[in-house]
Amino acid sequence: MPEWKSLTRSIVRHGAFFFLAQAGVLVAMTLAFGMGWARLALFLGVSLVFHAFLTATLLLRQGDFRIEATGLLLSRVNLSNTLTYIRLSSLPTILYLVIQASDFPSTLMVILPLICAVFATDFLDGMTARKRGEITFVGRYLDSASDYLTIIAVTIVLNYHGLLPLWFLLLVLVRLVLFAVGMGLLALREGKADPRSTFVGKVSVFSLMVLYAMEIARLFSVPLIGNASVVQIVLYVVVAIVVASIVDKAIFLGRRFSRAAAAPDPAAAHGRAPRADGSG
Repeated sequence: MPEWKSLTRSIVRHGAFFFLAQAGVLVAMTLAFGMGWARLALFLGVSLVFHAFLTATLLLRQGDFRIEATGLLLSRVNLSNTLTYIRLSSLPTILYLVIQASDFPSTLMVILPLICAVFATDFLDGMTARKRGEITFVGRYLDSASDYLTIIAVTIVLNYHGLLPLWFLLLVLVRLVLFAVGMGLLALREGKADPRSTFVGKVSVFSLMVLYAMEIARLFSVPLIGNASVVQIVLYVVVAIVVASIVDKAIFLGRRFSRAAAAPDPAAAHGRAPRADGSG
């Protein structure tokens, strides 16, 4: 079987399997905690559309399923990309559970471990890719998309519940919009997107995920990690990290634009070369 056909089947199977897995979690939670079926039906529909869109996007970008070091096209979705897929696939489920949390406090026993497990894949996928030599172009897109979609969605939901102030939501949005716009402009300038993460950027994403888990714990008055004073201290530490990441991202993008501007013009390469004295 040609590699592209094998990869197509793998992508479709991933989309179908993870939708069914997330639907199973949603149905099990609804049955276990007596939650309403109307809201469940809505989120099942959202999850279906989300997984269909994700599958369609990956099918269109099959050419990016290549090992960066060798250029070899994968015959199936590899382990590191599967771990990233888990994080993306879980987004509608996490939103559903966090939205339901205020009405069903007993769901805490599931929400916190689930969020921690999903957030842990942010480090497992990168570590797995490096260790197994599986770093792919599509992996970078998926990793960045999963981080930012999860952070935006959870930040908005926590702000809605009054757990995060509006100014913090705006700060996070500034951080994410700066990166998205910057990478978009670079893609237009260089002809491709290359969403490489910096160390400070990864630290900021991790710190936000820790803060969100603690904010949910505070909602249910969990000892220590849910203590209001502890969470407030962590909030300001995370603010400092996010501000540092904004500066870091601005420097990163500035350097990328400088390199792009300094690169030789392909059109000029076909013209007359300048003389040694610099004149044309």
